[in-house]
Amino acid sequence: MRKGFFIALLTVFGVRIADAQITTNTTLTPQQLVTNVLLGPGVQASNITYNGAPQAIGQFFGGLTGTTPLGIDSGVVMTTGTVLNNGNGPHGPNNSTGSGLDNNQPGDPYLNGVANANTFNAAILEFDFVPQADTIKFNYVFGTEEYMEYVSGGFADVFAFVLSGVTVALAPTNIALIPQTTTAVTALNVNANVNAQYYVDNENPPGTCVQYDGFTTVLQAIYPVQCGETYHIKLAIADALDGIVDAGVFLEAGSFTTGTVNVSTEISYGSNNDSTLYEGCGQACLIFSRTGSTALADTVQLTIGGTVTNGVDFVPALPSQLIFQPGEDSIVICLDAVQDFNVEGLEILTLSTSVTGPCVQSVNSAEIYFSDFLPITVDLGPDTSLCNATPITLSAAVSGGVEPYSYAWGTGDSTATINVQPIVTTTYTVTVTDPCGSAPAVDSITIFLPSAQALTAIATPDFEVCRGEPVTLLVTATGGSLPYTYQWATIAGPDTVPDNNGTVNVFTPNASGTFFVGIVDGCGNLSGDTVAFVVNECSVVPPNVFTPNGDGTNDFLVFYGLEFFPGSALMIYNRWGNKIYENPDYRNNWGGDGVSDGTYYYILNLSDGQTLTGFVMIIRSN
Repeated sequence: MRKGFFIALLTVFGVRIADAQITTNTTLTPQQLVTNVLLGPGVQASNITYNGAPQAIGQFFGGLTGTTPLGIDSGVVMTTGTVLNNGNGPHGPNNSTGSGLDNNQPGDPYLNGVANANTFNAAILEFDFVPQADTIKFNYVFGTEEYMEYVSGGFADVFAFVLSGVTVALAPTNIALIPQTTTAVTALNVNANVNAQYYVDNENPPGTCVQYDGFTTVLQAIYPVQCGETYHIKLAIADALDGIVDAGVFLEAGSFTTGTVNVSTEISYGSNNDSTLYEGCGQACLIFSRTGSTALADTVQLTIGGTVTNGVDFVPALPSQLIFQPGEDSIVICLDAVQDFNVEGLEILTLSTSVTGPCVQSVNSAEIYFSDFLPITVDLGPDTSLCNATPITLSAAVSGGVEPYSYAWGTGDSTATINVQPIVTTTYTVTVTDPCGSAPAVDSITIFLPSAQALTAIATPDFEVCRGEPVTLLVTATGGSLPYTYQWATIAGPDTVPDNNGTVNVFTPNASGTFFVGIVDGCGNLSGDTVAFVVNECSVVPPNVFTPNGDGTNDFLVFYGLEFFPGSALMIYNRWGNKIYENPDYRNNWGGDGVSDGTYYYILNLSDGQTLTGFVMIIRSN
């Protein structure tokens, strides 16, 4: 790599480059690196040994950072030199044409054969293990500073993962192979010219994550094994021909593992619902999949729990165990929720597992929720106004039923939201259906266009009223834009209206006062009006004499205060009990017409239900 180019990059990017490289340490022992970092589920390791320079093995982090990332976030790293960040380790950026450290360590006979040359500075991590399944596998990346300068010469640094049997017959076998082949992964077999799909160029342009000029994509070492037997693996890397330029192999944390059985759920409704099944509608399928070799049969015990009853709340009933036949990699069981028309709320089915066969290491747990079927409801929100020329977004808020919903607008649209811009007041309607054929839900919203007339509020005129008499207050609005909102407030007096937001208020005032009512239209315009009222003490005072002689004084039979009781009925009788006058709505306007002076009996039925009776005299002469 060109050093001047790197210096220019460092000047431009500064700390950002330093932050984008892998980090390493040698804190853990080789035993801890295997048991605490490398191993995943399904593997038990023992007899862990390491041969090589102490600084040639360690733990790494940050493999997904920087430009041209490694592809593995963290794990174990082994090199032919050092893992430390002393200018010779694998840390990025790629700023050297030949980074490396000669540890003066011997090579390895097996790697001599892979490289077809003498090897040096070997780092070898070995251990026995017992797989709990029928396949062993782990992920790795191999990189070297010898890309691409030395590859053309026909030699390069080398590594191998050598698997052999302990309690079973298996000769040492390199399982670091190019995918779908029996060819070993080396810099000569994977580079920019050969099997280039597995090669990552870290030099043009220089990457910031690791130092090496190139490295492989993330590859997987995988090999069939016998469950419960003991195997030995040798993870080795070495320099070829000389010990100058370094190479490294990165082993992904937790990836040294065996096959598993995974369970997933799939609800037939689609959409985002993958865990809830509704009574009487659709299916929930449990999908059990095993990884690794399928050559042997495996049995998985199912423990069924939760709040549902197996075979009652859903059909068919789940079995107590699943048996994978040889060659079978998945088992699918689809459940229907029984519609029992009982309100039960949300119920749950849980599945847990145990393994009796030797080739299944673990099974994920699964949960399915069962819900009462709820009718669909849809809400478009309140009516509103279009106060300017911009479109309005209408959104259908749906609940109940089963997703995914189908939308049918009166406009012909079929999405959950639409944009509208009416030129006249328009009502929009949406109909929502679901995959279960539920009763459709319908809602409408009206978009009002403003009136050319200004908003005006008109309230009940000022009035007087007797104490204890109920009154009705009204307010109407004209102009502006619908919808209107109303707000009453007390300006004077002790009373308040019963409904602060109503257009009609019926109440009985306790004392005189004044109300203000404000109206806001759909576009935010405001108008208001006031109502003043006087509460009177309205007892009726009857007369005992009146003088209808035409002199303009006391010429009529007047009941004082009667004006507060409109609709009161008056009847007059003479001394013989004969009715001589009757008026169902007396207005203090009888002048004794057609009768002579004398004493008369009256009955006054007030409009509030009271009745006044008594005698009154008519006197015309002095």
